[in-house]
Amino acid sequence: ELNIDFIANQSKAFHFDMKAPEYFAQLYRPSQGDASWTEHAIAEKLVTVCASLNEYPHIRYKANSRVGTSIAKLFNDKFTKFISSNKTWWYHGDPSHMDKGRATLLITSRTDDCLSPLIHEFTYEAMVNDLLTIEDDRITFENRGSTNVAESANGGGNAEEAKSKDVLLNENDALWVELRGKHIADVIKTLSDRIREIVSSNTSVALNTKASSAKTLSLNQMANALKALPEYREVMSKLSQHMHISHQCMNIFKHDNLLDLSDLEQTLATGKDEDGRTPTVADAVDELVEKLESLSDSKARFRLLAIFIVSQDGMKPSDQSRLFTAANLGPDESKALSNLNALGVHLVKPLTATGRRGIRGDRLVQRTVSDSGSEYSSSRYACELKGVLQSMHMNSLSFDEYPSVYPMPNEDRVNTGGGSMGASGIGSVRGNTGTKFRRNLGASSGKYEGGARQIVFVAGGACFSELRAAQELMNNGGPEVILGTTHFIDPSTFIDYIGSL
Repeated sequence: ELNIDFIANQSKAFHFDMKAPEYFAQLYRPSQGDASWTEHAIAEKLVTVCASLNEYPHIRYKANSRVGTSIAKLFNDKFTKFISSNKTWWYHGDPSHMDKGRATLLITSRTDDCLSPLIHEFTYEAMVNDLLTIEDDRITFENRGSTNVAESANGGGNAEEAKSKDVLLNENDALWVELRGKHIADVIKTLSDRIREIVSSNTSVALNTKASSAKTLSLNQMANALKALPEYREVMSKLSQHMHISHQCMNIFKHDNLLDLSDLEQTLATGKDEDGRTPTVADAVDELVEKLESLSDSKARFRLLAIFIVSQDGMKPSDQSRLFTAANLGPDESKALSNLNALGVHLVKPLTATGRRGIRGDRLVQRTVSDSGSEYSSSRYACELKGVLQSMHMNSLSFDEYPSVYPMPNEDRVNTGGGSMGASGIGSVRGNTGTKFRRNLGASSGKYEGGARQIVFVAGGACFSELRAAQELMNNGGPEVILGTTHFIDPSTFIDYIGSL
C-alpha cells in the first residue's frame, strides 16, 4: 500500500504543498550538518511520486548544492528500502516492462538560480500569478457579460455593471491549458480572433437571416444575437472569462509601466541590451537609480535591486550607498536583502573583483543563457533550467557538475565531451538487467515521442518560467519532462521566503 503524498496540479507537474515559509527557512538557514526534517519529508514524498509513476530513476544532483546533494542521498536510501519491501512493484525499464528506459531524476535547489523567480515573465500563467490574486487555482475577476467581450475583441468597452465571478484555472479548463504558456500578447490576439470568428460565422443563424445581412451588423449586435443560441453560451463564456483575465493583466502591465521596467531587467539579466550591446556598469547603475526612485512599492524596489545584485554577482562598493538610498527599502525588504547571503548571493563584490573593461569602464556581467525562443525583446532571458534540460536531452550534461548517486554508463565520455550517454544506468537492487536504452534524438518538432522520462525536482520552489521551459522542450520533440517542486512560487512569495530566513 502506498500513500500518495503529492499534488499533480498539471499533467506534467506536481508539488508538495509545502508553501509555508518555514519549509523554505529549514532548507536554507545555516544548519549543524544534519539533514533537516524538511529534507527528509521531501525525500519521502519523492518516493511516492516515483513509485506512482513506476519509475526507478537514476539520481542526479548539482555537485555544489548542499540541499540537492542531501535530498538525493536521502531519496536513494528511502527508495531502496521501498523497493526491497515491495517485491511485486515494477518499473519502466525492468525486464518485463521494456516500453521505455529508466527515468532520470534530477534534484536541484532554488539557490541554483535565484534570478529567474525575480524576473518579470510575460506568459499568461506567470502574469496571472504575479499580478493578480489567485489562491489554489481560484481567481476572481470582474465580468461584464458577453457584450463587453465582443467590444473588448474590437478594442472598446461599455458601461455595463461589473459582476464578480470566481473561476478555477486548472486542467479542466482546456482554454487555460492551451494558452497559459503563451506570451500575453499572443493570448489576447488568439482570444480576439476566436471571438470574432464565432460571432461573424454564426450571427446569421442566430438572426435567422442571410449571412450577407449579418455582416452589416456591429460586433456588439452580433454578440447579443448569439446569446439566443444555447450551444454558444458555454464557449463564449469561456472566451469571455479569459478575455477579462488577460485584460486585467494588461491593465496592470500598462499602469505599472512594466515594459520599460522589463527592458532594464532583461539587460541586467543577460548583460546585453535589446540591440546586443553590452552597457557599462555606470550607465546601468544610473538607469537603475532612476527606476528605483520612480517605484512606489518597497517590494518592487527590492525585486529590481535584487535582480541587479544577483545578475552582476554583487554591487561595487562604490555604488552600494547610492543604490541603497535609491531603493529606500522597508524593514521586511531590508531583512530579505541581508538574507540573500544565506542563498549564496554576495551583496557586494570583493574589492579585488574586476569586471570586463571597455573604453568607458566596467561592463555588465554577461550571463551564458539559453535562447528563450521568444520573438519579444522583453522575454529574451531564459531560466538556467532550460539549458540544463537541453543538455540532459542531448546527453551532454556534465557529470562533474551534476554527478549521479551511482555510476552511470559512459560517464567518462560525457565528461570529456565525447559521445553520448546511454539511458540505462545503475543496476537494480533486484539484479542488473544488462539492458541499455537510448533516447531518440531524431525528433525535431511536435510533442515528445516517449522514451525515458526526465523528472526534475526544484527544492525551495519552482517558478513559472521553469515550468514553461519544460513544456517547450517537449513541444519541440524532446523527452517527457515532469517538473516537481515543494511549491510553485511567484516573485512576491519568493521575496517573502527570503525574508523568513
